Amino acid sequence: MSRKKRWSQILLGSAVAMFALLLACGTAGAAASAVARDGVLDLRGQPLGSGEVVALEGDWLFDWYGDGSEAPVSSTLTVPGMWGASKLGNGYKPKDQGKGVYRLTLLHDKLDRAVAIRLPNISTSYRLFVDGRQMIAMGTPGSEAALTTPYQLPATVFLDGREEKTELRLEVANFDHRSGGIRTNLILGDAQSVQKFVFNKEAQEMIVFGSLVMIGLYHLGLYVMRRKEAANLFFALLCLFVAMRMGVIGQGLFFRWIPELTWTAGTRIEYSSFALSALFGFAYYQRMYPHEFPKSLLWLSRLGGAALTALIWAMPVLKVSSLIGLFQAYVMLLGACALGALLVSSYRKREGALLAIVGVGGLLLTVVNDIFFYNGWWRSFDLVSFGLLFLVLMNSFAISLRFARTFVRAEQMSAELKEWNYLLEERIAERTEELRMSYADLEESKLGLERMEQSRRQLVSNISHDLRTPMTLLQGYLEALRDGVISDPKQRDATIRSMIMKVEGLNGLIQDLFELSMLEARRVSMAYETVRLADWRSRLHEEYEPEMREKGIAFSSRVEDDTGGLAAVRIDEHRMDRVLANLIYNAMRHTPPGGAVTLLFKADEARNLARIDVADTGPGIHPDDLPHLFERFYKSDKTRHSSSGGGGLGLSIAREIVETHDGHLSAANGEAEGSVFTILLPLYDVVGAEAL
Repeated sequence: MSRKKRWSQILLGSAVAMFALLLACGTAGAAASAVARDGVLDLRGQPLGSGEVVALEGDWLFDWYGDGSEAPVSSTLTVPGMWGASKLGNGYKPKDQGKGVYRLTLLHDKLDRAVAIRLPNISTSYRLFVDGRQMIAMGTPGSEAALTTPYQLPATVFLDGREEKTELRLEVANFDHRSGGIRTNLILGDAQSVQKFVFNKEAQEMIVFGSLVMIGLYHLGLYVMRRKEAANLFFALLCLFVAMRMGVIGQGLFFRWIPELTWTAGTRIEYSSFALSALFGFAYYQRMYPHEFPKSLLWLSRLGGAALTALIWAMPVLKVSSLIGLFQAYVMLLGACALGALLVSSYRKREGALLAIVGVGGLLLTVVNDIFFYNGWWRSFDLVSFGLLFLVLMNSFAISLRFARTFVRAEQMSAELKEWNYLLEERIAERTEELRMSYADLEESKLGLERMEQSRRQLVSNISHDLRTPMTLLQGYLEALRDGVISDPKQRDATIRSMIMKVEGLNGLIQDLFELSMLEARRVSMAYETVRLADWRSRLHEEYEPEMREKGIAFSSRVEDDTGGLAAVRIDEHRMDRVLANLIYNAMRHTPPGGAVTLLFKADEARNLARIDVADTGPGIHPDDLPHLFERFYKSDKTRHSSSGGGGLGLSIAREIVETHDGHLSAANGEAEGSVFTILLPLYDVVGAEAL
């Protein structure tokens, strides 16, 4: 493949990656919406419970109180939008600082579940009333600057969805920022849909934030180990300052982690990080391409960054925010200079310059997007953090390219050394024996190293965990395939099939870990229904009795019920069946032919509990293992379950499922032989579906 074609593929892949990144960011906040008219949003017939969320956009009723005015100017205002950049429905243009009251009437169908509203960052303080009752407040929205305390943080409020009409009143005051109002949509939906929407937003932000911090700390560590590489320091500071800015905007991570953090301090951090990230990004590329970046321009950028940072911390936030154009001009000027210098570097065939152009160009596009977004010129999302991730991706490509070229040079040098060795063997005969002896010594050293490596692998194999062992095997297979050790097609196919089985095992273990984590966090949706004990026993008996009979195991089940056959439990039948399957198959696995497995359902009305016992006549459980049986990854040669070959998560998942049903799962050895696993669940009335 020619060099030009290879570069074309890299650039095409970069463009596709950038497009996918921006598309993901755009769709992450997408919401089904209806438009409000004259302060009324008609959502009747809108499927609020179908997993969709609704953007409360359109014309809200708006009362403008100005700066301490008692008589408001009443009209309509389009939401989202900053009131200083908009005109009311009657043509009146509010000031940037003041107080406004938004009002919206929601008409919707009755719902048998809770409804939630997600409020974004609102400049710069607000109170939300629902049907005349205050639901939440961020800061103190006063009628004048002295009575206002600014604070911004996204929040979610939950409402009763059984009413067909909901009145929203949102009081917003801004005396501390250059612009006030609602920059992004309020989101409405049922509680589960809104929580899912919020979780996706927060998870997306946490992933980007964590990635930036890890990359920054990684490059900071590289700088500590090699101080001469100042480029690593500047790149680390670039990542960390963008992460710092991300922590005080969007979902407000820093405000959640540090409740004492004020809005004023957070805003100063935001503006400082904005300016300093541009400075250190410029310094990074100046270090990478010093011949194309004049030092005089670097000193000017440092002076500009220091001056802007000093202004941020010396002036009131209101004045600082009014100078946003100066900050944006500084960032765009540095970006344009960097892009121009990189174009010169690419023309001069500097290594990695073309990839740097693509990365900086993508970052500048996201900066332009954010400038337009924060100035209220279009509706979008904060994308600078994603632009930096794209820049990091391009930088990784450049590093990979350098490594590849280094390996090529090393191979060329190796070939040249071999050629010189052949020449020396021909010209200097007396050196041949010494070279042969040196080769023998090298072979002996190689064998010694191989023995040491084999010992190390055996040690790792002995101490490896359920995840480390298959990963080590996969690594060994891949190295063998790469080095050509496995050349026979049948052996190679067998190796690939083995790798696929290991990957499938890892996928199963990861899925179990994910499900266990979700169960422990109680974030799993349950489809509860009332099931009679007798019906449950009958179905389980029909399901497992034929398989037991084939294995030569006697299977019996019965119900001890003094309620006349009405004893029932309220469960997610699919998940509880998984618990019973785990216990029954464990009993079946460890019961020899001729043994017996017993399934006993009992209604304990005195304790309002249903008891389900799974008993077997196997070897039982070692007493030392009983306290640890339900722990993650617990396996022991003494326990009968250690030979099952499982991941050590089945009983942990079973316990979490039972506890999600407000129940309890325990294990004990039988009086004579075998073991007994006992499930306790709340007892319900099959007719009224209420706890007895």
